[in-house]
Amino acid sequence: MHQGRRFSAFVAKGRDPHPVILAALQFAHAFLAQCSLDERARFKLAVVVEELVSNALRHGGQDRDVDVALDLEDMGSRVLILLEDSGEPFDPTDPLPRVRPSPTNGGGIGLAIVQAWGADMAYERREGRNWLKLVIR
Repeated sequence: MHQGRRFSAFVAKGRDPHPVILAALQFAHAFLAQCSLDERARFKLAVVVEELVSNALRHGGQDRDVDVALDLEDMGSRVLILLEDSGEPFDPTDPLPRVRPSPTNGGGIGLAIVQAWGADMAYERREGRNWLKLVIR
């Protein structure tokens, strides 16, 4: 039986997105406590959720209000992730140039991780919103 849950949040222009990123991660952990993924896939899902929400709010919302909706659906041995946001247009399925982590904070490799761990990724920009679908196994 498929079970899904939804998280949604809003961050106003100029506000710190960290509380919402943490809330999305807590949402993912609560979902994981009741889903059927193995331990490795659970870890992947938590990291991917944090990266996607963080990117949507930090990069897509630097100069604007942003709302984000995250749906997680347990499909047995995999989880479907649907992320919708009102941020700047950004397609995380585009091939990335080789990126080296920042020596200061380790940043800069999040999308490479999402692309490596996400299967069946599809992106669409419609009605002024980013729509991303992917599967974690």
